[in-house]
Amino acid sequence: MEKRKHVFWELMLIIGSVFVFRSLWILMDRIDLFNSGKSLIIFFFVGVVLTGIGFYKIVHSDKGWEKRH
Repeated sequence: MEKRKHVFWELMLIIGSVFVFRSLWILMDRIDLFNSGKSLIIFFFVGVVLTGIGFYKIVHSDKGWEKRH
């Protein structure tokens, strides 16, 4: 793919992701379940665990990638 087209589609991905993130944020603000102190602590720890797993998988996903390219 041409570099200009690639950059364009990456920008579309970023802008679309911002809209999705903002919409979910506002929706979660309107739901009582997400506004109590206990649930915020639970969701915080769930987020930390999911972030840690995702980060680990990304870093350790393909150790041989550098050798093939």
